[in-house]
Amino acid sequence: MLKRYEQVADYIGDQILSGLLKAGERVLSVRQCASELGMSISTVIRGYELLQDRMLIESRPQSGFYVRQQLNLPQKPETTSPEQRPVEVNMGKLAVQILQDSRDRKIIQLAAALPKIDFPAIAQLNRITAQVAREQSRANQIISIDNVADYESPPGNKALRRKIAQRLLNAGVSVHPDEIVITLGCQEALVLSLNAVTKPGDTVAVESPNYYGMLQAIETLGLKALEIPTDAETGISLNALSLALREWPVTACVLATNYSNPLGSCIPDDCKIKLANMLEKAGVALIEDDINAELTYESHRPKAIKSYDQTGNILLCSSLSKTLSPGLRIGWVVPGRWLEKVQHLKLCNSGANATITTLITARYLESGTYERHLKQVRKHYKQQRDYVLQLISRHFPSDIRVTHPQGGFILWIRLPKGVDSMDLYERAMTENIAIAPGCLFSVTQQYTNFIRINYGQESPQNLEKAAILLGRLMRELM
Repeated sequence: MLKRYEQVADYIGDQILSGLLKAGERVLSVRQCASELGMSISTVIRGYELLQDRMLIESRPQSGFYVRQQLNLPQKPETTSPEQRPVEVNMGKLAVQILQDSRDRKIIQLAAALPKIDFPAIAQLNRITAQVAREQSRANQIISIDNVADYESPPGNKALRRKIAQRLLNAGVSVHPDEIVITLGCQEALVLSLNAVTKPGDTVAVESPNYYGMLQAIETLGLKALEIPTDAETGISLNALSLALREWPVTACVLATNYSNPLGSCIPDDCKIKLANMLEKAGVALIEDDINAELTYESHRPKAIKSYDQTGNILLCSSLSKTLSPGLRIGWVVPGRWLEKVQHLKLCNSGANATITTLITARYLESGTYERHLKQVRKHYKQQRDYVLQLISRHFPSDIRVTHPQGGFILWIRLPKGVDSMDLYERAMTENIAIAPGCLFSVTQQYTNFIRINYGQESPQNLEKAAILLGRLMRELM
């Protein structure tokens, strides 16, 4: 539930961001706003202070509050143009180092794609955890469910699979709970799916740039990656993918269809239909990473390509790691016609998920508060995105390019000419700021003048500090 002063800020902020209030126009006086919203003057003043923090309004002495001049946002990056040939993958140790750095509380964390975890839902999860532990202590058995000492053998907790199946209806996907396999996060779902549809030496088509965790999975399984050009708004190039399917023996295609990492692109519905048909016709399995779809800034989450699957050719992977808590390690896969194979691989790979976390998650989803939590999360990340884009406009060099995602919590930034992302990464670390250098997101390490930043975790004060320092470092490296 939003606090009352936050409701004031959203009421005025929405008018500004929608264009109803223009730059330079006077905002309602504090007394007028208090009267219109039925709130106290002190509440409105606090709301206006929040709007000033978000750089949406400014105070003029003896005059009142006015809409602040919004800077022109940097242009978006061009469509990528990777070298289109299968390449063996060697990711090195940098990704591991970034994840290790993400645990250092002295560092402003913009590198790892980890969500903000101090929402009220986390406190509710803690209460449910304590409740489950008390029940186990009293009766050595979870009432009406299972014993936490038992294995949750594949496909996993039935109550949890039932709730996931219900939520998948929002993605346009109608499946029976028995068609879902619970996994240790989305990463295991992706690895199991890759393992099910490929063998060592096969070629996998991927977006470029691509999440380094996926590239590491391809490397671990002894596969080759074929990078496909991608647009920052609409995702993978269908023409380039079609050409690649004709020129190379592609076995599988892995796509983050909704708010990809790191671009934040979202494939339009008509292109999703074409993709599903193209890959089915070519006999190429599609592994769909849907982990960020619930983090949309739109009124409804976008459909999954799986919703257009007629033959079981699409393996849909997702988790609660980005929306609720990465520590739960709750993910899932809808494997289509590879269901039995994925269940077998899950049993061989990790045996089972931790029983207690699946019980906790099932109970939380059954509480009916997850949708309210998602509304809070989406609003927070959208506000953070707007704020960071303004910071970038003010403090970064003018010739950068940056994505404008409509969901998620990461930005992909092209640096000024001559600035190497590894140089910037190393210098930023000396200032206790962690960023992800672009070379991590390609098997050919071609994005040496790009960085990815996470705008979701840190406070506005830390984001401003980081923007000022990164802007200064970029100018020093130019």
